[in-house]
Amino acid sequence: MVDVPVAPPVETRGTASALRAALGNPLAMVGIIGCGLLLLVAVFGPMLAPYDPIDQNILARFAAPSAAHWLGADEYGRDMLSRILYASRASIFIALSSVIISLVLGVALGILAAYHGGILDALLSELASLLLAFPTIVIGILVLVSLGPGSFNVVIALALSFVPRFIRLAKAEALVIMQRSFVEASRAAGARDVWIMFKHILPNVVGTAIVSGALWTATALRAEATLSFLGLGVPLPWPSWGNLVADGMPNMFSNPELVLFPCLAIVFAVIAFNILGDALRDYFDPHLAGR
Repeated sequence: MVDVPVAPPVETRGTASALRAALGNPLAMVGIIGCGLLLLVAVFGPMLAPYDPIDQNILARFAAPSAAHWLGADEYGRDMLSRILYASRASIFIALSSVIISLVLGVALGILAAYHGGILDALLSELASLLLAFPTIVIGILVLVSLGPGSFNVVIALALSFVPRFIRLAKAEALVIMQRSFVEASRAAGARDVWIMFKHILPNVVGTAIVSGALWTATALRAEATLSFLGLGVPLPWPSWGNLVADGMPNMFSNPELVLFPCLAIVFAVIAFNILGDALRDYFDPHLAGR
């Protein structure tokens, strides 16, 4: 029986060294802690909300921030803190779901295109180029106008816009890995194509894809907020950060906190995921870590 060569491990640092590097990098810790807090708020925030996010109390209409309403209340007397906490679940779930779906599909299709080439590569490359010609928001609007608004449809729209990015990324990484000696040795030893792609190419591509996924999550958050602001995202009366900003716009000058606090939540999430992406890049690419 012929021994099939095994790919060398992906060149990343160990957990202990990565932890030491993160502890020594204040920005990395900010990103890790910030994203951790966002995930905790998305999971447990609704349990901590002091009020139901859609309950109206006309007596609290436009209430200023106080002990009863920490972030004030909107024109219908709905507590803003409760609405922002509930909105975090919708916004973060949509952003993460769309990026994870597009990462899985894009990496798989990119590796297939690089490995088999030919018509499959040409079709996927042309499809990716076509989709990349449109901005994320434009694709989102086209899909949501066709399918209608809703959280699930927003996930589909954003995933469709991110898939071509992962296809190109995975294809470029896979083409480099395929030139490595251990891939050629596996082919010579008679290893199956699926085994080579799964055992050799995928582990060396997934690190870069995860880094890009963290960075594109920030883009997905901005896109979801924009689509919800336009009324194409999470349907009312359920809140998302985007439709909270839209609801507060008519009263922005008299009650700026109605726009300010949702915008601050969006800014915090985008910055946290961007910093996390930089930290993951240092972990998955030791060459950049030493710079």
